[in-house]
Amino acid sequence: MKVYLLDDHVLFSKSLEIAFQTMDISITSFTGPTSFFDKIKHEQPDIVLLDIHMGEISGFDISKDILKMYPNIKVVFLSGFNLIEYQNEAIKSGAWGLLNKNLTIESLYSDLINIYHGINLLPSNSNSLDSLSEREKEILKCAAEGLKQQEIAERLHISRRTVNNHLLSINEKLQVNSTVSAIIQAIELGIIRVRGY
Repeated sequence: MKVYLLDDHVLFSKSLEIAFQTMDISITSFTGPTSFFDKIKHEQPDIVLLDIHMGEISGFDISKDILKMYPNIKVVFLSGFNLIEYQNEAIKSGAWGLLNKNLTIESLYSDLINIYHGINLLPSNSNSLDSLSEREKEILKCAAEGLKQQEIAERLHISRRTVNNHLLSINEKLQVNSTVSAIIQAIELGIIRVRGY
């Protein structure tokens, strides 16, 4: 099985190459999209592993280009963070998996073998992230900053009653019973960013 890895962390990439040298999976790593696409033009792999964040480059954007040109390649994302938002994006992109970088070599090997044999490791449906409107996400972010309903209303130039109605709708969609619980859920869903993500 031939696997290409695109990840700007050189140490991580080379470590995977070395770890799989004794196995029946050949991993070739690339630290930038230019060399990656130059190689893939001449020789397509069975699976492409993509880091989600590579500086200014998004793995999700790269995947669109790959699947547009080479629809038979199985794309799999790698991330150090298990965010539901990433899972939803991976599902939308047509990927076959979203694997945590903290996996053991044995687990990664097993997952790659399963994907190679046609087993998609992603759930078929995206999560409740998509059910929130942009305004609801905006209000939730304000609430996470510690703003009260009136302060949110003033910032967004809407009435306090409208803010309250949105918060009730958010709670219902996320199946929680308080704004604090909604904020925690939003962090897990990736709606609200915390440092390091």
